[in-house]
Amino acid sequence: MACSVAPALPDQMFHRVGAAAAAPHQLMTRASTPPASHGVRLSDFEWIGDLGAGGFARVSKVRHRLTGAVFALKISYGAAYPGTEDEEAEVLRRAAGWPHVVTCHALLRGPFGEPACVLEFMDAGCLGRVLTRRQGMGMGGIPEPALVEAAAQCVIGLAQLHSRGVAHLDVKPDNFLANCRGEIKIGDFNTARILYGGAGGERPLAVPITAGTRCYFSPERFAPGARAGPHGAMAADVWGLGITVLELFLGRFIYSPELSDVGLELAIRHSGPLRVPEEAEASAELREFMAACLQREPAQRATVLQLLVHPFITRRDVKASRRALQELIVESL
Repeated sequence: MACSVAPALPDQMFHRVGAAAAAPHQLMTRASTPPASHGVRLSDFEWIGDLGAGGFARVSKVRHRLTGAVFALKISYGAAYPGTEDEEAEVLRRAAGWPHVVTCHALLRGPFGEPACVLEFMDAGCLGRVLTRRQGMGMGGIPEPALVEAAAQCVIGLAQLHSRGVAHLDVKPDNFLANCRGEIKIGDFNTARILYGGAGGERPLAVPITAGTRCYFSPERFAPGARAGPHGAMAADVWGLGITVLELFLGRFIYSPELSDVGLELAIRHSGPLRVPEEAEASAELREFMAACLQREPAQRATVLQLLVHPFITRRDVKASRRALQELIVESL
């Protein structure tokens, strides 16, 4: 299936940030520029189709009437935590310009004052859908040559958020978006929390970590009223990343879909260590990467900065792995 890149809107209408290729340490220091609206209104867009809906928002594919450019329009109608309705907008402002975080072109308000975001349209959907399409074609999980590139881009996206004081707290395949250029970007910040910094003064020392998708929860998130400081909240993201990469590799959900909520909690909190199965054809680097992400104790899990320099990431053939990932994504369109 051929892919095309939607034309950029004129500068006077939308703020757009380009991203050239850069080394991981450069990606951590890139200056950010906040998204702007520049007089754009929701009525400037026409609906094309639904992309998805969740507990707090719905996302549509839309076209800008004047330019024909295609975007994803997300309108929120709730918040994961009371009083955090505008948290996602602040996260997007902080993340502006990062190449592995979905680009926000404008922050608007819906007809009832609800937050609305005009986001870049990622034409391959999410990694969860990529995996589902492969299953529909009788294929298994993502082969390691492509998986390592997907994992690297996911790690960079999380590192970019963490470097800005943001924990995502809903890391899963459905929240990593893909396009036909082989790019992976993290999106959906309904449960994200800002942990420190900002014009509003100091942030709380600990934030709730009980919202999100339970099957990607780390064990400590099931504690009643669970809260975490910056290190703990970011460690929860690393666990979600580990589950995500393992699911992509195996080509299936990690836990039985027949488990009840109680059964799922028991499996996550009390089962043995999650690892790549012994019989699977996997490199030692991949197995070690998984082990670093899926330590049961938050203090023992690797940080995203440690994952950036893990041999699984640094020893990959970048050119070959990028080509393998792009070919796999295009094949699934």
